[in-house]
Amino acid sequence: MTDWRGNAAEAGEGAATGPTARLATAPALPPFPPTLSAAASTAQFGEGLATYACRVTHAHGVRVWVVTGGALTPVAEEGRGLGLSDGELAQAALTVGALQEEGMLCALPFGCGVLEFVGAAPEGVQALLGASPLLALAVEGVQAREARRGHGRIAETVEGLVRRLGGSLNLAEVLTVTAQSAALALGFRRAFVALFSELRDSGARTGEVFTYGFAEPFSGGIGVGPVTFEALVGRGEAIRFERSRDAHTPLARGLAELNPGAAVIAPLSARGQALGLLYVDTSAPGASASEDDARLVLALAEQASLAIDNARLYGIETRKREAAEALREAGAALAGSLHLTETLERVLERAVTLFRADAAAVYERQPDGRTVNIRSALGLPSEYMLRVRAKVGVGVTGRAIAECAPVAARDLNTEHLGGSSRYTRQLLASGRYPYRGVLSLPLTTRAGVFGALTLYWEAALPLDGDDLALAAVFASQAGLAIENARLYEEELRRENEAAALLSVARVLGENQSDAALGDTARLATHALNATRGLIALTDEGGEFTRCATYNLHVPTPADLVALAAQLGRGPRALTRRHTLPVAGSALVVPLLGPLPPGSAGSAGPPLLGFLYLDDPGTDPPGEHLLLLARSIAEQIAQTLTRERLLSALAREEARYRQLAEGAHDLIVSTDDRGVMTYANPAARALLEPLTGPLDGASFLTLPTPDTRPALEGAWRAARTQPGGSRADIQVGPYRLEVRLSSVDGGRGVLTVSRDLSELQTLADEIAWRGQALEAAASRTVEMRAFLTLFTQAQEEERRRISRELHDDTAQVLTATTRRVARLARDLSGEQRARADDIQQDLNAAIDGVRRFARNLRPSVLDDLGLLPALEWLASAAATPTRLEVSGPERRLTPATELTLFRLAQEALNNVDKHARAHTAAIRVLFEGALVRLAITDDGQGFTAGQAQARAEAGHLGLIGLRERVTLTGGTLDVDSRPGEGTTLTFTLPG
Repeated sequence: MTDWRGNAAEAGEGAATGPTARLATAPALPPFPPTLSAAASTAQFGEGLATYACRVTHAHGVRVWVVTGGALTPVAEEGRGLGLSDGELAQAALTVGALQEEGMLCALPFGCGVLEFVGAAPEGVQALLGASPLLALAVEGVQAREARRGHGRIAETVEGLVRRLGGSLNLAEVLTVTAQSAALALGFRRAFVALFSELRDSGARTGEVFTYGFAEPFSGGIGVGPVTFEALVGRGEAIRFERSRDAHTPLARGLAELNPGAAVIAPLSARGQALGLLYVDTSAPGASASEDDARLVLALAEQASLAIDNARLYGIETRKREAAEALREAGAALAGSLHLTETLERVLERAVTLFRADAAAVYERQPDGRTVNIRSALGLPSEYMLRVRAKVGVGVTGRAIAECAPVAARDLNTEHLGGSSRYTRQLLASGRYPYRGVLSLPLTTRAGVFGALTLYWEAALPLDGDDLALAAVFASQAGLAIENARLYEEELRRENEAAALLSVARVLGENQSDAALGDTARLATHALNATRGLIALTDEGGEFTRCATYNLHVPTPADLVALAAQLGRGPRALTRRHTLPVAGSALVVPLLGPLPPGSAGSAGPPLLGFLYLDDPGTDPPGEHLLLLARSIAEQIAQTLTRERLLSALAREEARYRQLAEGAHDLIVSTDDRGVMTYANPAARALLEPLTGPLDGASFLTLPTPDTRPALEGAWRAARTQPGGSRADIQVGPYRLEVRLSSVDGGRGVLTVSRDLSELQTLADEIAWRGQALEAAASRTVEMRAFLTLFTQAQEEERRRISRELHDDTAQVLTATTRRVARLARDLSGEQRARADDIQQDLNAAIDGVRRFARNLRPSVLDDLGLLPALEWLASAAATPTRLEVSGPERRLTPATELTLFRLAQEALNNVDKHARAHTAAIRVLFEGALVRLAITDDGQGFTAGQAQARAEAGHLGLIGLRERVTLTGGTLDVDSRPGEGTTLTFTLPG
């Protein structure tokens, strides 16, 4: 704590008491010179102030004006250039009560005086502007001392008190010196000073008592009755007590514990506000207190009141600055994380540090809307965290969530607010609850109340009104940070789910071996946050023939049958009695194939098998996990069905080709122009001696001069009639009975000679298998289209969220900032400083919202294109990154630019998180119809085995990049070696 006698380090740091005393401090003025506090006249005060102000502001000249005799009069000056002043600017500043500027002149009012500067530094003037209330109190004190000068003992005693205080801003020091000075001035033995903590119509009560001469310290404060309170505060009088005269009065009973022989009590008040009382006594028998003693104590109390109010104002201003700085630091710290777990940890750490709490917890409201559980905690006992299950509307935490407003308990043991859970109520009833002070703050987001931030103190709640307001603002910042983190994690979750679906399709699409099936079980287990998993498949008869597991021994056939008995039409959560051994909870999902043609009204789609996942915990899977399990099961079933159809079609094609190759009938297929594309050995043996090689020859030009019209008519009929056509033709010496059928959707014609029924059956079977293959290929295309639309939906959602944050939230905050700015211009002094602090907090919130909006969807990509967006991305990366462009630059399609930007963004995120690189580079090459994007770093690199291990552990970043570039028809090349860095090259059609 600093005073006017000088302590530069303490003057910059302040020493305000209370919960905010630990906050970061704002820069302060150099210490006031001792001449200000010791000035015997207004002129001496003005000289000291002029010299001090000129040094602080580096001004050419300073003049001090003070109201004397009702007129503004110059009392001192320092420096040069004062000829520019005629006093009008100083008078204007005093009239409006605000800083005035005109050219090189500026005038700063302080109470009944004005500081006028010539060529002052703006920062120095602003610093003095914050100290104007202290200067006003100082000049009032000097004027008061001048008025009382010459009053003998009173004046000498008051001046002695002023000298001893020396302008101190340490409240404890002011109170202690006041008590000592009063006792010494009267020749009494004891004295104390106490400030009011409670003011009531029927009296008052003090807080901490500062004593001199007492053997034992005071505790619990001092009560002031209504009669004494009225005399001290209502009439501003000093009360005299003499034991010989007042032994049987109510005042004597009130002072019985102190047992004074004589005492004087004087009120402490400043600016019309009752501050406390000054008490002086002696225990000597027969002692008395005269009217002069009372006047002396009253004069000391008046002078001490000015110093006390001065110290209180300084403490209030210091706490405001510290609070604003603390909120800015807290906002910056909370905005630095987009992961909910890390955000909650930072909220708890900041809250405990900011408010000196012994413990803190973040309660999360559960989906049922009636209960809340501890999501994260700091300093709470483990048993407390495990057993507390709060109810909305009950207890401090439950009421804060239900009322959406802060709820505070000064002492939970006496206020009887109850406990929010049965465990808490048991502790309170048995007197074993470890905390007394509790404060719960609702954490609100745009989606509603997330939960509550609850702070615990082992002592009574130490926060005052300003601290509670600060806590409410901090809770609002925490709610905004939680909302941002939840939005980010929701987007991240969707991307991970899409990557999991793509990985499942890729693994099973490559092959359906036992190893691939095991990899699929592993991917599904990680994606659904389970511990163990299995995939069981059935044959056409419904028997379980294959089973792949992850972290699980292969179950017995009886176990598989028991799990299959729990299957429904979709995912089902299983309790412990239906799970495999060791598991506490599980879910099972059927793998259903497509309905076969013509099966409408049947029992349902065929069962291909099931997916089973479990976990040691007893909490059942949530709705979100059930929906994701359904998607994964459908992806597995579609992939299995497609591969089974392709395998069956390949087998059927091989069988029918073998049949056609061994048939004695002539089998010929042609395209839509009649060019022969296939002829079996029988056809070749019969026709090639007459026509030459059949490959590439026209079927319609066979040597059939007499029957060619019939062949051409049957050809045309086969192209248009669903059932095909028939014709008898003569080919050389051979007369053939030919049946023609359209195949492959009219893109070809199949002709079978001699064995019409058998060959027609073969053609129908081949056509049906071709349709099945086409259907399987169509499903693959649909799946890729679905994933493309899914990615587009993600980007549109990001764009929407970014636009709403920028156009809605940011605009509302900007409008509020402007309103606060307009309000600040109409305010002055302390109110204007508070408005400026609020405006700075709003500006910080606007910056955070805009930064989050840019991270979701940078507008530079939509407005300026790919290269400016990549340049912005390089500048925002944690690893120093450069952008290099080669080839003729051009704009790409919006979809291609968006894909390249997201690929670069994800790749740079991987560099920042895993590469441990010193530098990185983004290289763009425009090459003909292609565009290449390469992300290079000089980090630790990796091997193919390391990449596979990370993928098996659930890190799907590289897999997600490969799948995303594949969706756009591009390729990804990975070049990485341990210790030599990594290069990812994306090639897309441009």
